[in-house]
Formats: sequence, structure tokens, C-alpha cells
Amino acid sequence: MYPTLGRTIREERERMEMSRAELARQVGVAASQITRWEAGEYRPSTGAMMALARVLVMDPVDLMAAACADAS
Repeated sequence: MYPTLGRTIREERERMEMSRAELARQVGVAASQITRWEAGEYRPSTGAMMALARVLVMDPVDLMAAACADAS
């Protein structure tokens, strides 16, 4: 499970006032995948994390740090 990463993705998406569907479209994945990431069920691939960081206008290191926090 990846609760810290999921919370980070959701908070940043909401900060951008973006729907899950819009984020999914911009990242190139299904909206259901965004839902799974935000729920902490799955961790995005490295490529998807880079796309998320670009779309959410955040430092990719911060996103990776959230994923690492869940691994400990």
C-alpha cells in the first residue's frame, strides 16, 4: 500500500483544481488508474510519476520521496 503517495497525488490534483479524468488524460492513463493511485493501492511507474510531476507542477523528487516514505 502507498497511502502517503496517494494522499500527495490527490492533494496536488485538488490544489490544481483538476478532476481525476483531466489528470488521467494529461498523464495518458485511465481515470480508474488515478483512483487506484490516490487510494494507495498501486504505485505509478517511474515514467508515470514523472508525467504526474510535470502535470501537477511539482518537483519529481517530492513525488518519489512520498513513494519512499511508504516503503519504510
